[in-house]
Amino acid sequence: MRIIVVGGGKVGAYVSREFAREGHTVTVLETNGNRAKRLSASGNLLVINGDGTDVDILNNADAARAEWVLAVTGKDEDNLVACQLAKTLGAANVIARLNDPTNAPTFEALGIPVVAVTDMMVQVIHHEVQTEETKLERVTLLGRGELSLVEIDIPDDWKSRTVAETALPRNAVLVAITRSGEVAIPHGATEIRPGDRVLIVTTLPEEDDLRAAFGVKP
Repeated sequence: MRIIVVGGGKVGAYVSREFAREGHTVTVLETNGNRAKRLSASGNLLVINGDGTDVDILNNADAARAEWVLAVTGKDEDNLVACQLAKTLGAANVIARLNDPTNAPTFEALGIPVVAVTDMMVQVIHHEVQTEETKLERVTLLGRGELSLVEIDIPDDWKSRTVAETALPRNAVLVAITRSGEVAIPHGATEIRPGDRVLIVTTLPEEDDLRAAFGVKP
């Protein structure tokens, strides 16, 4: 996939490197020259020292051909503008980091999906306090309710295999694995074992396919 990441701070640098490691074509737009230089030196990334809220910079990054534009700066107004411009230019999908939850109605009104870290933390804590004994649990909904973040307890009869060997639904992304109290960010060669708890983002219609992929009963 062609992915543009607006913002090369800690969040932007991390997600950019992860996507590049998976073989995607990643372009990072970063206004800070020193930060852009450091990111460029890390390899496998095309880094443009420029403002992702500038239509000319987005054109230079070929936003019209991007499957995803991720705006992850620390300023909600910049993330909103970058996503709006990218959509106008023809990007297939956009998503914004939401820093201040009180700004959520503005993003919703303009049709910009968001990931709100603060809201996710509240949901996860609430979920942990409840400690329900289920095999697949929806932790929260993302964006405009189109995506769900789910946790799955891998059954005891699961045959260990890598992430790459697991037949995940087309629109499912495995984002974390918890094992023996330790949380790891998985990659293609990471092994999924019985007793693991996996955290996955997927679409609502594909939750059933996700259950089937891991042999989990409804």
